[in-house]
Amino acid sequence: MVTEEQIRFFEENGYLKYGKALEPEEVEAMRSGLDRIIQLELRQSDASSPEFGYGHDRDGETPEARPARAIHQYVNMWKRDPAYEAAIHHPVIAGAARGLLRTPETRLWHDQVISKPPKDNGHFRFHQDFYFWPLWPSNIVSCWLALDDATIENGCMHVVPKSHVDPRFTPDARAAEAAGKPVPDGNGTTNLPSSRDEVARLDASHGTPVELKAGECMFHHCLNFHATPANVTDRQRRAFVMIFMAKGVLFNRKQSPGHVLVPTIEVEDGEPLVGSGFPVA
Repeated sequence: MVTEEQIRFFEENGYLKYGKALEPEEVEAMRSGLDRIIQLELRQSDASSPEFGYGHDRDGETPEARPARAIHQYVNMWKRDPAYEAAIHHPVIAGAARGLLRTPETRLWHDQVISKPPKDNGHFRFHQDFYFWPLWPSNIVSCWLALDDATIENGCMHVVPKSHVDPRFTPDARAAEAAGKPVPDGNGTTNLPSSRDEVARLDASHGTPVELKAGECMFHHCLNFHATPANVTDRQRRAFVMIFMAKGVLFNRKQSPGHVLVPTIEVEDGEPLVGSGFPVA
């Protein structure tokens, strides 16, 4: 699924442009499924699981009544449409995730469609995903699958190579930041405020763009800084993101106690995150 050369590139740079993963008819099935879910949410809203209502307009809400969203999100599409469930178990995608994490087994943390429709979108600033999640350790990879051609003009992914191993941005450095202590930079220490905030304020153009054709995918480490610019075209830019955990990743409530998926977790704090809501891919 992935070569040793690709794995080494990922480990050094924190991302990998993989290439083709799905056939055109598989991509079209996912687009159709998303259209169905969007219309369902706008007409009646599905409240059967807490994450279904996160990040998008629902019944009774209109774009005119709010500012433009940087992104639109539809979380855990695998629970809602068979084409998305098939994608998280796709042998190319799941096999690549296992290889990049060097693990015999991966589980899905969650998936999400991230959409930048024309006009109703904006710049999504540089960030590291890991700290938004109640998980530990950071042996987690995201697969970003293009459902439309993703270009610089319509908001493709931009990454900061090697940021996942930068000593200023590790979990230990973040803990030092939170305690008001100097943050290690590999050459001694650096003063507060942190370089993390400086990166977050940068325009997406400071990163490396990863343009993809529909059906192609890229992977990025959960500590890799990444951002997407605004979609300034009249074309859709839809992507399906699958977040895969290596075997042994634990539930770590204190890191993100308010995460929308916390109510669905069935294990105790500090235990390996398993269960039917987090399927083996």
